[in-house]
Amino acid sequence: MRRTSSFAVFRFDPGEQDLAKPRWLAREGKAAEAEDEYRHAIGRNPDLFTGWLELFELLRRGGRHQDGLDLADAAERHWGPDAAMPHALRGAALVEMGRLGDGIAALQKAIGADDAFALAWHEYGYASYRAGHHSEALLALDRAFALEPHTDTLMLRGHILREGGRYDAAEVAFQGALQSTEHDVPRRDAEREIAATRRAAALGGKRPRDFTAREHWFARSGGVLLTAGDPTAPPADAAALAVGGAIALARGLGWRPAAVAGATEGDKELAETVAALLGVHVLGAASLDPADRPLVVTVVNDGREGWGKQLDRLARWRSGFAFALYEPEGAADPSDITGVGTEPPEHERRWVLDALRRTLPTAAEADPEAVALARQPLAAWRTRAAVPAPL
Repeated sequence: MRRTSSFAVFRFDPGEQDLAKPRWLAREGKAAEAEDEYRHAIGRNPDLFTGWLELFELLRRGGRHQDGLDLADAAERHWGPDAAMPHALRGAALVEMGRLGDGIAALQKAIGADDAFALAWHEYGYASYRAGHHSEALLALDRAFALEPHTDTLMLRGHILREGGRYDAAEVAFQGALQSTEHDVPRRDAEREIAATRRAAALGGKRPRDFTAREHWFARSGGVLLTAGDPTAPPADAAALAVGGAIALARGLGWRPAAVAGATEGDKELAETVAALLGVHVLGAASLDPADRPLVVTVVNDGREGWGKQLDRLARWRSGFAFALYEPEGAADPSDITGVGTEPPEHERRWVLDALRRTLPTAAEADPEAVALARQPLAAWRTRAAVPAPL
């Protein structure tokens, strides 16, 4: 989640034309090229205030916090020791490095230098949140938003409120972020967080800190996690149990796909295994039809384009289901059922497929918690399933 952003609610500055190219490169995911262009723009015009902020955020998103700290030092050399912005950048970098006390002190210094600097208040709110001071964080974010409305300030406010179990207030904050921007990125982020907040609220009124691992997974993605993964278990054993559990859960939910397909060519063997257990046909992904109520499977949901493309098709059709044998937490296109909530090393993937081919998994009894979560009205698969699950 970005803490500092270019997505101000009201913003137009013709003096920032030099930032058009690095912004475009950053949006395209070309971080190295974007960094070069930001540094060139700042080199040509060191007074380009927003350029310093956006370059810092680019470094932050890449986890390059020491480089962010170095940038803060460079900003201080240019803007002077009495300027608020370098202290704000330094504080943000130190907080990301886990040096909360030093970071908060730097941010307080930034606020002391300019108490109308919205970014300093925003970062102070985030630092207070990281330190566990939620009430102080919310007050700081209110001040930041009053000074300069940003979608990210509303988003952070929503996260803090949700963590405290204040789901209605959190949804209001996320709705505000959604309604206050025309940019696609923050709009999608806000929509995702609104859905996550509603799912969290549906779990009996508990705070997120009291959720089980499966409940956290469900709230985040709307999917069902069968196992978080035992690092000591042989990969093939974990995969066999996950496939068997997925089949048991699908049967318990009344899923009746007429065909199974791998999302990519590399998923063909898994598709054949799952199809054999369900007693249905295997089809190529290109041959699927909405009437098939297809079950699309993948060995690892690791952001490959083929998987996202197939999930988009299921969403358009409002038909079908998705199963990922392995899926890391925070995957961009989460599955309806995830076997193991990790991403295995590349060299283990072939072992897993070979083991599944040699020994067909058996469908064990579905886990009661997994069934209960899958039957939640807000489960992701229900948004497109033609036939509701039995209650």
